[in-house]
Amino acid sequence: MVRRTATVSPIKPPAALPDTVPACHELIEQLLQRLDVLEERVNLNSRNSSKPPSSDGPGTPSRTTKAQSGKRLGGQPGHKGSFRAPLPEDKLTSKVLCPPPSQCTACGCAVEADGDKPIRHQVFELPKMEPIVTEYVRLRGVCRGCGQKHHGALPAGVPNGQLGPRALALVGTLAGQFHLTQRKVQDVLAHIMGIRFSLGTVSQAHGLVSQVLAAPVAQLHAELQHAPVCHADETRHQSHGHTMWMWVLASDWGVRFRIDPSRAQLAAKLLLGERPSFVTVSDRYAGYNHLPIKQRQVCWAHLLRDFERIAGRAGLGGRVGRRLLGYGCLLFRWRAADKPAQHFEWLQKRMRAQLELGSAQTQCSRTANTCANLIKMWPALWTFLHNPLVPPTNNAAERVLRDYVIKRKLSYCTRSKRGMDFTERIFSTVQTCKMQGRVAYDFICEAV
Repeated sequence: MVRRTATVSPIKPPAALPDTVPACHELIEQLLQRLDVLEERVNLNSRNSSKPPSSDGPGTPSRTTKAQSGKRLGGQPGHKGSFRAPLPEDKLTSKVLCPPPSQCTACGCAVEADGDKPIRHQVFELPKMEPIVTEYVRLRGVCRGCGQKHHGALPAGVPNGQLGPRALALVGTLAGQFHLTQRKVQDVLAHIMGIRFSLGTVSQAHGLVSQVLAAPVAQLHAELQHAPVCHADETRHQSHGHTMWMWVLASDWGVRFRIDPSRAQLAAKLLLGERPSFVTVSDRYAGYNHLPIKQRQVCWAHLLRDFERIAGRAGLGGRVGRRLLGYGCLLFRWRAADKPAQHFEWLQKRMRAQLELGSAQTQCSRTANTCANLIKMWPALWTFLHNPLVPPTNNAAERVLRDYVIKRKLSYCTRSKRGMDFTERIFSTVQTCKMQGRVAYDFICEAV
């Protein structure tokens, strides 16, 4: 989810123009290398980097699409169709009988009711939204001895604030699951629910929801440490004008979000643990290098984009990139065909030879560094062959981050510690409920 580009080393302008041909050649070579790096940076898109597809300009080549089948749009002949089953009679609010007309519209004869095969037409409507407002009058008493004043206590379960449990859960769900900003949540409460509160009240409601979700999210993080496979990723988060990082740890049943001011290895350890027992699927970011190489799986979707970028370079490096790209596409075809691990041995040998060739060439140092890095973490490229629970891509982490990225585009940033805590916990709750097939609103109601 994070764009990573090659750094361009600055070239110090010479004090004077070179006066020898070799010196001129050396300066021209430096300028050409710098030009190659800058041109590659300009040509980055979603196919050869981690940039999102929405950032591709109009000149970016379109992605390859499947050939058209020539069939008409919509359901094909023989398709059974999909229909909504009518609700049973015990679930209906009311039932209205519509008798047939008294005369036939075609010939004018009388129509007799036969009571056979009536058409059931059900209409769903929402009731008028009116809040349920309960006033608790706390009566006052005075001590006869010391004169101290006492007020009646609220009944058990009554919140100290103005919003009840279901209202609090609704405020949290609208923000975390439906990406509404605080002002839009305020508008929904006022225009649809008939509840008018200030933005400060909505913000305080977020804080209350965050407090009640603290314990479940902490328990979730502890349970994720026992999962067999987890996916990890990180993306930018803005708070008070400072760039922070949203880290995510996802299994097939739960997700934990965590905001950290750092993107260093220490932040990864706080999320994953010092020595996690699970296999971690991630990209090649150095923050995950503390993990044992045999407990990692490098994302092949990221590798294909790296190979695409290398393939666009000139010379031997470009030829190596095109071969690696072809081998990577072949890997996904074999994976989709359920080929056994032994079937990939030929592919491993070919890819290893190309990586060694790319790391040994001297025409492009960026290609050499990428190939050398892949050779260094070679076992982490093939963990999925020996563990059926491990996928070859990090798409699971990318998917759970998608909703957060949409929310980030709409509301842009957080402005307080309370806002960061709420963002972490509400997204952890919503995404985990989504994976487990639960309704996030019901879970938050129960927690509140």
